[in-house]
Amino acid sequence: MRQLMLSRRSLISTASVLLASTILPPEATAKRRPQPPAGQVYLFRGLADIFSTGLNTLGKQLAAEGIDAQVLSLPNAARFAREIADRYRQSKQARPIILIGHSLGADVTFSIATALQPLKIPVGLIISFDPTGKGPVPSNVRKTINFYTGGGNMWAPVIPAPGFRGDLANINVRQGEAAVKGIGHFNIEKSPELHARAIKEVKAALRRR
Repeated sequence: MRQLMLSRRSLISTASVLLASTILPPEATAKRRPQPPAGQVYLFRGLADIFSTGLNTLGKQLAAEGIDAQVLSLPNAARFAREIADRYRQSKQARPIILIGHSLGADVTFSIATALQPLKIPVGLIISFDPTGKGPVPSNVRKTINFYTGGGNMWAPVIPAPGFRGDLANINVRQGEAAVKGIGHFNIEKSPELHARAIKEVKAALRRR
């Protein structure tokens, strides 16, 4: 008798599962996919879009990771900062702000961040590939990673602006443990090793939001 009751319960349970799978819509029974990371992620090419094609590749790699990254030509920093600020205020999904650039495009990441400072808009991450200037990195930036190949006044370490308390890493990719064979100003943004590091940092910044 006990075995018969257990069998009936098993049959009822199985029938209930089958019935639910036929009545409920597919989206209700399918496993939920994780939402793609939020934020504003911008990549800025250098002069005339000629020498920064590696950022196109990096943008596609970020998109493959589910990250909505826009690869752009050099914008007007002040105007673009206002557009970023408007999006930031309108939606929490537009946070954090991540800026990536090469050469003159690296310079513009610091210009945009500086323009965001009086608007009281924080920048979660800047990744710069061989900027032509030395920043500076304003105090509203949480973390900056600067990959550089030279020294002196061009393609050099960037400096913090007064009041900066974030993380700043200047990484010489021609020397020491971080050295990349055959790297220079015109291919630094194409390096697979640096792409991998950049993607890792972008993901971490998005999780911190």
